[in-house]
Amino acid sequence: MSGGEARDAKKLVRSPSGLRMVPEHRSARSPFGLDEPPWVPDKECPRCMQCDTKFDFITRKHHCRRCGKCFCDKCCSKKVPLPRMCFVDPVRQCAECALISQKETEFYDKQLKVLMNGKVMMLFFPGATFFVTLGTSDKSELMVCRLSNNQRYLILDGDSHYEIEIVQISTVQILTEGFTPGGGNTRAIGMVLQYRLPGSPELTQVKFTAGEDLSCNKKLSATWLAAMHKVSGARAGEQEK
Repeated sequence: MSGGEARDAKKLVRSPSGLRMVPEHRSARSPFGLDEPPWVPDKECPRCMQCDTKFDFITRKHHCRRCGKCFCDKCCSKKVPLPRMCFVDPVRQCAECALISQKETEFYDKQLKVLMNGKVMMLFFPGATFFVTLGTSDKSELMVCRLSNNQRYLILDGDSHYEIEIVQISTVQILTEGFTPGGGNTRAIGMVLQYRLPGSPELTQVKFTAGEDLSCNKKLSATWLAAMHKVSGARAGEQEK
């Protein structure tokens, strides 16, 4: 097991919001995760924070699991999956938060899964294969690239082995071909990312290039690169409203 996948054990915990499956060690938390918000105390919300309906014996208070605000049932009736907080089942959310969580479903169900276990049609692959060039080197190495199971590291495996911490990635630039001034289809053929090693102010550059001789890998490589581009902008909190 690599360092990027060490201590991945999880535990089931119960909170006022519901059941959550969380990492046993905080250091193994996903960089895309969110902490549960504190709930607005009941005594501080005599009225719905959306429609201003007054709470009484019939009109009960409900807290949105994503923002922690207090609403009536009409304004907080939707139960939507919330993987960023590790909830096992869909949880109650206000309309605005539910919309955000629904948009994130594709991110979790598609992009992250592609990066951890590549998929083309109905076939699964342990990552995507690229020629990888480190720094200013003029030599490249054929490596299988994938996201670690805890989503914290980009793992590169070949004759060498590298692990890049996702939170240390500064920029991701997708390399394409087929662009014309008048428009037209483009195809992702590679990627250049820059990241910082822990404790170092300097940026390290890594270039990924899909090999033209790896025809069976082209579609997976393009899909993987597109997912990586979306993931690069999805740090914890950046998808918040």
